[in-house]
This record gives sequence, structure tokens and C-alpha cells, in this order.
Amino acid sequence: MIGVSITTKEGILLFSYYFVPGFSNVDEDLRAGLMTAVLNAVQKTQNGTGIRTIDQGKYFVHIVDGEFTHGIFFSHENDLKEQNFANNTLKHFEKTFHHKLVKGLSFDNSEFTGFRNYLKQKYNALIAIDVVGLSKIIEIMEESFFTDYIILEKPNLHQVFTHAKHNFVNHLASTCKSLLESSLKIGYETTKIEFNLGDEYLIFVTSLTKYVVILIVQTKDRNKVVKEIARIYNSIESFFTRYLKQQVNFNNVSVSC
Repeated sequence: MIGVSITTKEGILLFSYYFVPGFSNVDEDLRAGLMTAVLNAVQKTQNGTGIRTIDQGKYFVHIVDGEFTHGIFFSHENDLKEQNFANNTLKHFEKTFHHKLVKGLSFDNSEFTGFRNYLKQKYNALIAIDVVGLSKIIEIMEESFFTDYIILEKPNLHQVFTHAKHNFVNHLASTCKSLLESSLKIGYETTKIEFNLGDEYLIFVTSLTKYVVILIVQTKDRNKVVKEIARIYNSIESFFTRYLKQQVNFNNVSVSC
């Protein structure tokens, strides 16, 4: 995520914050008005609300239509993680300042500066990586015979690790992510996918407690693969059951102190 701007429906800038200094030399009020105009044009040609994404080449612009405001989010990525961040941020902004937005009076930008603390906290959570958990799952995977696999972090299916022998692995990851994201958007989580890639390869997608693992294997190894996936699944789930329990106990001790 690069930065955030929030405007009224009329395009008046209410709040702006950038995680990347010097992202753009364009005047923020001008940019806010431009993005609002773009959103209004899009709404005239599409039904409903939700998030709209514009590909600017070097970055993406995610525009969220709220009840009182428009959220304009600049990002290097266009995936579920960034879109959820955009949606949740605008919802929280409107909930936090609901009484001010309802009145519809003239706004002073300083009224909303306190929102930066919330934004920084959520941004830190967005980019944080569970080093202990990820290290363990990589260790378990390295003990297997798999040479091509991708690890996605839940709930946003962010790609956090790739081990690739073949150059088509990352392209395949994008395809699998799209399938998984589509199921989440309609309210269902896909826990298992298996399909053929030509006659030579098999693709296995397995959902775990905190991660999703995508495996690419040769068709001739199907029986061996099924047994190895079961072993890996049990090892990973057993670890995370203990690991999450330890985290809960640690947090309870910290709170009581």
C-alpha cells in the first residue's frame, strides 16, 4: 500500500496519508477531485457499489464507494489483501466520524488527523509476517520431495514464499489465487483443489489453518503425492494447533500483567 486519500462525495479532500514519502508531486486536492470524477463516471456505467480498480501502469488505484465518502487507495499490488485493507479502512473511517459526516457541514482537514494512528496500526499489521509460523511450514516443506510449491498467507491469500524449479510456477500461482479469491468473494472458502496441467503435471491446492499451499507435481507421482500431502498436512496442523495455543496463553499472561 502506497497511500490513502478520503474525500466527500463531492470530491472535497477530508483525509490523506502516504506510507511512501514523495509518492507524487500532484496536488492532493486536485488528485482527490480527479479520482472522484472517475468514480462518478464509472458508477454511471455500472450497477451497484463496491471497489473499482484502475491500473496506472506503475501502481494501482483502488476506489471504494462508501455511504458518505470515497476512499482512494494507491497500491503497488492488485490483490485481495489490498482490497480488503481499502474496504475495511473506509468502513472504519465512516464509523469513527459518522456524526461529522452526517451533518455535512464544512470540514476542516485537521478534524480527521487522528485517524492516522489507526491507519499506521493497520498498515503495520498488513505488512507483518509471522516469521515463526512461516519458518516452520518452510522447514516441513523442505523435508518433502516437492520442488515446486507456493505458500499463500490467509485470510488475504498473500504470496509469502515460492520454491520454483519451473518457470511457470508463478503464473500458475496467479491462476490459483484468482480461483480462491473468487470463492471468498461469494462467501465460500475453497479448502481443496486438484486439477491436471496437461498430461504431465498435477496441481494440488490445500488450505491449512493459516496458510494455503499450492503444489505442482508430475502425474506419475500421484499416489506418492497423496500420501506426502497427508503427512505434511498433519505435521503443519499439529504445529499450528500448539503454536496458536501458546500465543493465546502468552497474550492472556500479558494482559493480566
